Amino acid sequence: MSVFNWALEEIVSVFGILSRVQWLGLLGLFVLYVYWSLTKNYGVYEKKGLFSIPPKMIFGNTKDLVMQTKSMIQFYRDIYKQFGDRKYGIYYDGTAPTLIIKDPDLIKQVLVTDFDHFVDFAFIPKELAHLPMNELGLSNAIGDEWRSLRTSITPAFSLKNIKNIGTKINAPALDVIEAMKRCPNGEVDMEKLTGHYAIDCIGRIVFSMDFQTIKSDGNEIVTNGDGFFETWRFFLTMSIPRVAKLFNISIFKPQSVNFFLNMTEKILQGRNGSTSYPNDVLGLMMKIRDQKLDPDNDDSKGQKQALAAKFMTDTMINRTLMQFFLDGYDTVSALLSMVFYFVAIDPEVQDRLLAEIDDMASKVGANITGDDVKELKYLDQVFHESSRLAAFAFTVRRCTKSWKIPGTDVVIPEDMAVMIPIQGLHSDPKYFPDPDKFDPERFTAENKLNMKTGTFLPFGMGPRACIGMQIALMEARILMYQVFRNFRLEPCEKTVIPIKWRTDHFNRIDGGVKLKAVPR
Repeated sequence: MSVFNWALEEIVSVFGILSRVQWLGLLGLFVLYVYWSLTKNYGVYEKKGLFSIPPKMIFGNTKDLVMQTKSMIQFYRDIYKQFGDRKYGIYYDGTAPTLIIKDPDLIKQVLVTDFDHFVDFAFIPKELAHLPMNELGLSNAIGDEWRSLRTSITPAFSLKNIKNIGTKINAPALDVIEAMKRCPNGEVDMEKLTGHYAIDCIGRIVFSMDFQTIKSDGNEIVTNGDGFFETWRFFLTMSIPRVAKLFNISIFKPQSVNFFLNMTEKILQGRNGSTSYPNDVLGLMMKIRDQKLDPDNDDSKGQKQALAAKFMTDTMINRTLMQFFLDGYDTVSALLSMVFYFVAIDPEVQDRLLAEIDDMASKVGANITGDDVKELKYLDQVFHESSRLAAFAFTVRRCTKSWKIPGTDVVIPEDMAVMIPIQGLHSDPKYFPDPDKFDPERFTAENKLNMKTGTFLPFGMGPRACIGMQIALMEARILMYQVFRNFRLEPCEKTVIPIKWRTDHFNRIDGGVKLKAVPR
């Protein structure tokens, strides 16, 4: 008799002696254990005096997100409202209690003042950090590794280090204009065009390469960029990480991750034998790796160079470049497409914007520079107001050192998540009167000075704010300038009014952004 058969017979003989009642008892104990495991965290902080939204088993408060019955933007606006006038409370991300903070002063304390207690992002649960598909350079770095990487990488994203960035961005912006001219009957798909534009900007800024995405009306890069985020993965991994861990489900689509990793690795390997460093983000990162880029502070030059080189490995460069694709494509294109949507459906705003752009165009024509475009103050107001309405819905930090909520005895333990409902803040009439109205006047120089810190967070705040923010702003300014220099945008039959946000994406609308481009 084989060992396997013997073991099988022994198991059968042991369990075979159990009566039906005993079997039912064991089943009952198992069910109780599962129930306890799924609900053991519910009510813990309520007993300490914190308000919470009553959770549902397994889903907590995220059922509408997981089942995609509500858009992410609307979901976090609604969650925010459910907390009423309270400054904070408990929100259940699946089975995990999460501290949600509404108060701007407390938000500033978490993101800036007490940053040492909240160093890490919590988008990727710790249970899933081991998966190769979830390793994303700077975004996924934690603790001391993140601090060193941030110091190392920041110079590579500095506008002063990327010479002629305006020229690099202007070329794909002009390609967009030519693509718009070719559209039948002037009907343009601004969601698609801004996506292609974002990819071509990445090619020029990061790699000094022309991907020709706009000219070819899309390519493999776009296909994989569109597939990078699958919302069901995002919600499942954040809300029920143990299930995701059981089935090795990553937060990003593996095929897209592999595509970008392979592409960036080939580009990096192609440069690795050269003694020259092209003037782009990759060239700057290679300079940092090879200790050829001087830190700003000469007093600690050698120490900073050595520390930067230690962390700036080829693997880290590769994964950071992949992250740049992720952030620079989907996030930028989604927001930019909404800028054109909001302006197209508001003729008064567009008239004023066109007047400002025409004044600049009379001086520089098509050859706009980075310095020129910064002078377009109303254009910036339009962009910021669009960012308020269409920003990513939330940001989340992981408590890295236990933290006591000010004015209470409640201690937030290490590893607990703290969530900032950005869309809730952006739609709060206390900070933005008549919040559903598109009103660029909110962002005049005077009004920005009076704006409460911690209420406007399209790029985050504090040390972990978006590292590519200035590059994204430059991309937006130049494309807006070139589009409105050449066209007036109007709604067409395919324009969806009013807005209906997609439930399967973070900040895109149903039907896309279809508009009519009228030549000027």
